[in-house]
Amino acid sequence: MSKYPIIKYENADISAHSSEQRGLLHCEIAIEGWPQPLHCICVHLGLFAGWRRKQIAILRDRIAEMVPEDAPLIIAGDFNDWSMSAGRELVHGLHLHEVFEHHGGKPARSFPSFLPMFRLDRIYVRGFHVRHVEVHAGPSFLKVSDHAALTAVLSRT
Repeated sequence: MSKYPIIKYENADISAHSSEQRGLLHCEIAIEGWPQPLHCICVHLGLFAGWRRKQIAILRDRIAEMVPEDAPLIIAGDFNDWSMSAGRELVHGLHLHEVFEHHGGKPARSFPSFLPMFRLDRIYVRGFHVRHVEVHAGPSFLKVSDHAALTAVLSRT
């Protein structure tokens, strides 16, 4: 959902193995007064490191091919990245930063939602200043998801 017009979108299969379906949703959003659309990509990466490496490579190739280098970009989702290596791979060369890491030094603890201990979910941005970040967790969120919800308030740089 977006309060701004979604001018283009694609749901792409990035499954690295037949036993586990994974995808990404890439949309372009027209924001009044902006010279370029905002690119938003939502991902759900695989459970195994080798699969995540392949999926990150697909994601990087997609960005290189479809997102201009100076376009604003948000990538968010479940990276299933226990070792936090996928993020380093993603950030290198794409001029992205992870909002919680940028704001507080470390990515957010997001799993499980009842009492988050593990840093599996991320929000990466390019072309934004991070104003505020928050993890929404606790007993009331168990009915919503097994992952805590992450939010960031951003402004254009």
